Amino acid sequence: MHHSDRQDDKIIKLIKQLPSVEDKRPMDEIYRNIKLGMNKKEKKPFFVPVLTGVAGLLIFLLASPFIFQTAPTEYFGSHSKVKESADSGGMTNQAADSRKLEKDINKDNQEIAMYSEETSDKISTLNTAVYEKDALENEVYTFGVVTENDGIAIPITLLGSEKHQNEDWIIQYRNEAKAFDAAKYDIQDFSPLLDTIDIDKETGEARVKIAPENRPFFETHQNQINDMLQYTLQAHNVKKVKFVNENGEPVELGDFGIVPDHPIEENVKRGFFLYPVAENSQYLVPANQDSDTLEEALEYMKTKPDDFYHSVIPDAISPEVIKENELDVTIKFNKTVALDQGNQLKNMQLIEGILLTAKEFGKKEVQFENIEPSHWENFQFDQPIKVPIAPNLIKR
Repeated sequence: MHHSDRQDDKIIKLIKQLPSVEDKRPMDEIYRNIKLGMNKKEKKPFFVPVLTGVAGLLIFLLASPFIFQTAPTEYFGSHSKVKESADSGGMTNQAADSRKLEKDINKDNQEIAMYSEETSDKISTLNTAVYEKDALENEVYTFGVVTENDGIAIPITLLGSEKHQNEDWIIQYRNEAKAFDAAKYDIQDFSPLLDTIDIDKETGEARVKIAPENRPFFETHQNQINDMLQYTLQAHNVKKVKFVNENGEPVELGDFGIVPDHPIEENVKRGFFLYPVAENSQYLVPANQDSDTLEEALEYMKTKPDDFYHSVIPDAISPEVIKENELDVTIKFNKTVALDQGNQLKNMQLIEGILLTAKEFGKKEVQFENIEPSHWENFQFDQPIKVPIAPNLIKR
């Protein structure tokens, strides 16, 4: 828009006579309104010229603070650049808004990813069993031991912080057994048994040597020795145990007479029960009775086989096998199980008791149904749960 110097001076004088008014509107909006008021050639069909002039004067009133902050020649010399600046400013604001939105989205996605990772990696304080993730950076030692008060054979598991790649596992077991303070956990010393075991890697056979110096140990534990060996050797591909004397010959022991060879089962096919030793010392232990199927074992788990073992399954619910193949099984509860309610430790014993029982029937994963919430402790029940690799972790 072009104006003569005289018109410019006249406008400036008029503006200087106006009162000071503060205007917080954006520069581009002010410019558009100024242009509308100053362009006398543009005529709105629906407004009379007088009203147009009044509107233009009012716009100048509001625009005066900005104009007085700039020299008149600077203002009118640069006002032709305002539109370009406004356009570029609008684009800059849009770009800034776009970058901010993208940053917020990335931040939200990052927070969701972090939450998901924290959920999947959450370490439970209630787990009593050992899982694959525990074995990634730790050596896993499972022993068959005997409790101090009741003389019952149970499996326990220890984690060693160091992995010994080039050392025989039986040597590691011996060292770990000697270092373990069994009395602290109301467990009898079991290290003498480890000292008697030799493994033939080619045949998968273990030889247990009963000699005069360790005979008292075997005579004391003759009723538990087979279970102790089963729990200790089960994970190491040992097929059979032979008992020999110091000369490598068959050996007699107590009520056994000549001690027969003892097979080591890959899976014992027994349901797990809760065995409380003390208030703060409870173990999940296989029953003394074998079951032909997992369904049968789950039914047996609802009973109370003796004064020592207690069921981990509440009376009001029943787990049922609704789908099964060689490595996987789907187990559905007849009623909805709310794991986030009630005694949380007992709820964990319910889940791990079933998982350990499924493991003893050769299952690798268990899909639970009719269970809430979908995420509880470190379990995600909307997908199959991997069975533990060993029971009864002793947390030292």
